[in-house]
Amino acid sequence: MSTENSETTRLLSGESQPRYLMQPTIVQQRYRRLKRFQCCLCTIFLSAVVALVVFAVSYSINNNAEINNLDPLNTRVNNTGILLTLSWPITDRKQEKTCINHENVWQEALKFGSEALFKRDKLEEKIPTLDVNTPSYRHQKTFLFSNRSRILSRHGFISENAQKYLLGKNNVSLSTCNETKKGNISICQEFEIYQSYDGACNNLNNPFLYGVAYTPFRRALPAVYADGLSEPRIGVDGKQLPLARTVSLLVHRPLYRNDTKFTVMLAVWGQFIDHDITATALSQTGLGKNIPCCTQNEHPDCYSILISKSDPFYYECNITCMQFVRSAAAPSDTIEPRQQLNQASSYIDGSVIYGSAIEIANTLRDFQDGKLKTYLSENNKTLLPLSTDPNDGCNREEQNKIGRYCFVTGDQRANENLHLTSMHLIWVRQHNYLASELKNINPNWNDDKIFEEVRKIIIAQMQHITYNEFIRVIVGPSLRKKLNLNPKKRGYFTGYDKNIDASIANNFAAASFRFGHTLIPAMFKLLDNNSINEEYIQMHKMLFNPYSLYDVKGLDRSLRGAINTSIEASDTYFNDELLFCYSRSTLLSCWGGGGGDSVTCVNLNNALPCILKAYKLKTETGQFFSEEDSDMTVETSNIVCFSKFVSFLSFINLVKSVNMERGSKPKNIYLHVDDIDLYSGAISEEPLEGGILGPTFTCLVTDQFVRLKRGDRMWYENPQKPHAFTLDQLKEIRLTTLAKIICDNSDSVDQVQLYVMERIHESNKYTPCIEIPRPDLTKWKDGDLTRNHI
Repeated sequence: MSTENSETTRLLSGESQPRYLMQPTIVQQRYRRLKRFQCCLCTIFLSAVVALVVFAVSYSINNNAEINNLDPLNTRVNNTGILLTLSWPITDRKQEKTCINHENVWQEALKFGSEALFKRDKLEEKIPTLDVNTPSYRHQKTFLFSNRSRILSRHGFISENAQKYLLGKNNVSLSTCNETKKGNISICQEFEIYQSYDGACNNLNNPFLYGVAYTPFRRALPAVYADGLSEPRIGVDGKQLPLARTVSLLVHRPLYRNDTKFTVMLAVWGQFIDHDITATALSQTGLGKNIPCCTQNEHPDCYSILISKSDPFYYECNITCMQFVRSAAAPSDTIEPRQQLNQASSYIDGSVIYGSAIEIANTLRDFQDGKLKTYLSENNKTLLPLSTDPNDGCNREEQNKIGRYCFVTGDQRANENLHLTSMHLIWVRQHNYLASELKNINPNWNDDKIFEEVRKIIIAQMQHITYNEFIRVIVGPSLRKKLNLNPKKRGYFTGYDKNIDASIANNFAAASFRFGHTLIPAMFKLLDNNSINEEYIQMHKMLFNPYSLYDVKGLDRSLRGAINTSIEASDTYFNDELLFCYSRSTLLSCWGGGGGDSVTCVNLNNALPCILKAYKLKTETGQFFSEEDSDMTVETSNIVCFSKFVSFLSFINLVKSVNMERGSKPKNIYLHVDDIDLYSGAISEEPLEGGILGPTFTCLVTDQFVRLKRGDRMWYENPQKPHAFTLDQLKEIRLTTLAKIICDNSDSVDQVQLYVMERIHESNKYTPCIEIPRPDLTKWKDGDLTRNHI
C-alpha cells in the first residue's frame, strides 16, 4: 500500500485497454495549483487591460497634445472664397402655391379631410399608450408644447387629406395663389419698445408670418416628396432608400477624435440657442397624448425606424423597430407640399427662457419687482421652479420621494441634459440679478417696467454672446467680416432689411444645425475646481437627470466640467452612446430590454418626413456644378449655396471631395449618389479653414444667422427708436461675456477663461472672475433712457 501511495498513477487491471487512475489527493493539489496559476495570469491580464482603458480615457479627455495627428484642424480645406462670391442671404427658390377656384370644391375636399380625421381619432382609441419610462415617451413629451400646436396639427391633417382628395379628382380648376394678406398691423404699435413673445410684428411688412411662432419653417428649396405632397422621399430609381439605422451604423460609427481647441460649452450654447429659435411640433393624438408606433394598428403619422437582423445592438435585445413620429403638418388653405410647424419664434429673443407666448411668460413671472419665479432648496440654493407632474417625461419616483423634482422653464426641453438645465438656471438667476439692480437704480419703476427692461437686456446679451463667441467658432473670420456677422465695436448697426425673411429654414432645423450632435463626447468631466478632483460621468447618465443641481456643488461641477471638457471633432462620427442608447437608462439596462433611441437614426429619419433635398442638387437649368467650376457669379447665387460643393457626378467625385475614409462609405449603402441624405453627406465634408464645419453646413448655417441679424427689426445694435438702446447702454452690453454670466450666477466659480467655448491657450488663460468686466447698469437710470439716440 505504501508503494501504491508513492506512485502518481497506476494501471487498472482487468481492462481490455490500459487505463490510468489518478490519485484524488494529488489531482486536487495539482488542479488547485493550476487554477491559482491561471487566476494569477488572468488577474495580471485584466489589470493591464483596466490600466490601459483608464489611461486611454484619461488620455482622450485630458487632450494629450499627441492626439493632434487626429485633430480635424490639421485637415482644414480652403473653399471659403466660393462663399465670398455669393449674394447674402441666399435667395430661396419658393414653391408656387396652387389655389382652388371654386369654394364649394374646396369645402367638399375639407369634408373628406374631416372624415379622415374622424377615422384617425377612432384608431387612436384602439392603440396602446407609451410607457412613461421609455426614451420614446420622453422624446415626444418634450415636443408637445401646447394645446395650440395640437389644434393646428389637426387642421394640418385635414388640409393635407383634402389636398390628396383634390389631386385624385379630374377637372378641378386651379390657379396660382395671390400674395398672403399682411393682416391688421395697427396692433403692432404696442410692440414698438418691447418685442412680442411670439415674434409677431417684428417685420412690419409681414407682421404675422416672418419669424412668428406656430408658422411653417421656411424652405430654401421646393420639397421633394415621393408623391409631390406628403409621402417621404424615395431613391431616384423609385426604390426605397437604405434604412436610417443601416446608414447610422455604417457611416456614423463610433470614432473618438477630440477637437482640442474647443470645449463642451460650445455644444451647450448651441443647444440653448437652438431651443430659442426652433421647436418642431410633433404629431400627437386628438387628446394631446403621445403616439405609440411599432404596433399592429400603426398610426398614420408613424414613420418607424426598422432594425435589421444584422444590427449589433438592438436586434440582440429583440428590438426590431424604433419609435419615430412624424413632425406635425402645418395647416394650409392651398395645394402645396406638407410643411412643418415651428412652435418657437425664429428670432433670438429669449423665448427659451420666457416662452413663445405671453401666457407662458405669465406662468413663469413672480410679479414682484420684475422677477421670475424660483425655488429655494433646503440648502439655500436658488433653483428653477419645480415640475411636480409625474408624467412630464423627466421626474422619477425615487427622487420625488426625497423632495427632488425636475424643473419648469420657458422651454419644455430644459431637463433634457444636465448642462442644458444648468444653462437655464444661470439665465433665470441673471434675470433676477438684473431686476434687483434696476430696482435699486430706479425705485419708482413698477413690476412690468422692470421685467420688460430686463428681458430686453437679456435678449441683447444672448444675441451678443451668440455672434461674439459662438459664431466666431463656427464661421471663419473672412466670411464673418464679409457678412458683418461680428458685433460692432462701437456705434449702431444699420444693416436691417425689412425684405429679409428671418424664419428658420427647414434644412437648418432638421439637418445643418444638428451638427452639434457630432461634438458630444461619451464622457464629461465634473470638477470641484478647475484642475483637481476630477470625476467623469457618462453622457447617458446626464439625460433627463438634473437632480445633482440640488447638491451643494452640483451646479458648479456641471459648469466647470463643460468649460474644461473638449468636444469631439465635428465629423461624420458619433460616440457610441448616441448611436446605441440615447436614454436615461444605463447601457446595461438597455441590454436588459429597455432600449434607447439612436440620435443619428432620428436625425436621418427627420430628413425624410421633412423632405429635405438630397445631398446632391441640380441648378434650375438642370446642370451640375462640378468642383472645377470657379466662376460662381451673383446671377447663379440664387441657387442654394451647397449645390456648388456637393453636386457630384459620381461616387468617385464624392470620395475626392470629402475625406477619403468618410466618402468611401456611402457608395456601399446608396444605389445612387443623388440619394445621399443631406445630413450624412454634409457632415462628411472636410471643415473649412477657420471654422469647424464643411462648406455645405457652413453655408446653410451662415445663411440662417445672416437672416437672424439683418432680418431682425429689434436687433440689439439697431438704431431705430423707440426700442433702440442708447449708445452708452450699447457700450455696456458689449462687455457681456458668457464667462461673466457664469461667474455672476454660479455658486462659487471664481475663475474661468474669458472665452469659455474655447480651451485654455496663451491668449485665453484662466482669469479671476473679479477681473472680468460686467455692464454698468447705472446707464439705465431714468432720464438716461433716451439719451444718445441718433
